[in-house]
Amino acid sequence: MSTASARSVDFCADALVWDAHAGVFPDPQVDLTLLNEWCDNGVNYVSINVGFDVMDWQQTLVTLAAYRRWVLMHGDRFILTGTVEDILRAKREGKLAVAFDIEGMKALNGNIDMVGLYHALGVRQMLFAYNLNNEAAGGCHDTDIGLTDFGRAIVREMNRVGMIVDCSHASYHTTMDIMAESTMPVVFSHSNPIAVCDHQRNISNEQIKACAETGGVVGINGMGIFLGDNDISNKTILKHLCHVSDLVGAEHVGIGFDFSPEIDVDVGTILQSRPDYWPAGQHYDTPGIKHAGPSQLPDLLDGLYDRGYGNSEIRGIVGENFRRVASVAWAAGSP
Repeated sequence: MSTASARSVDFCADALVWDAHAGVFPDPQVDLTLLNEWCDNGVNYVSINVGFDVMDWQQTLVTLAAYRRWVLMHGDRFILTGTVEDILRAKREGKLAVAFDIEGMKALNGNIDMVGLYHALGVRQMLFAYNLNNEAAGGCHDTDIGLTDFGRAIVREMNRVGMIVDCSHASYHTTMDIMAESTMPVVFSHSNPIAVCDHQRNISNEQIKACAETGGVVGINGMGIFLGDNDISNKTILKHLCHVSDLVGAEHVGIGFDFSPEIDVDVGTILQSRPDYWPAGQHYDTPGIKHAGPSQLPDLLDGLYDRGYGNSEIRGIVGENFRRVASVAWAAGSP
């Protein structure tokens, strides 16, 4: 049960609250009424995953079609968003703005034309790899390669159509290449600092600084094994958040909880088919992995107030920083 102060609860209700990535397992059978978890906790925008590199491109398209239809059919509580203006309208109307992201480039099937198609269907953010290497980029749990020529072309195409370039799950050299190639701000939508928790999925101070130099944002991930010792306490989350803030400024920190409520879909088959995506020694086999989610936001705000953060900085962290990136990246799109 939350022990947050009335000040923080009221602040969350007034501020724009942005969750840059939800870890909902991408499957057309998933019941998206689980998005009420975000609605009920005052979130105004969330990006949900419709595919990752373990899936083929056909599975991603089928999932995207199902999720898109579901959101459109539930307009009483949700808005399928493509612009910042849509998100602000959703907040005014007491609804949740929803867009989609894809984790990795296998969803393109080697065809750069797919970037524009996904954008037209509501994908506003794409990652370049999901843990392992692909034909475009390197993954964080694989040989540390940089972008391929195909990967560089994808960065340029994402900049052109108006899609946020996301470095989470990618290898060090890939992320540095992405940030050098992109003409738009780049994000790590759900990645934590290695300096606080030494895990291959987390990112170095050098990566954090390079992201900030693009004008980008690092979203703090709520998964216990990336926070450290499967500890999702507000104290531990704040260690990660404050490390990034102290390093590059509060204007470059946000929230990407990577959270998902429980689902009534058996995902074991696809997970067991490619265990190499979650290698041994990286704590993926931790019993009862915990996960922080939107319900913890008011308590986190109390922690930020206690640490001397002001209202403007906190507004940035809970939503305005990612809004700034989206305002630039999405508006840059051309037909």
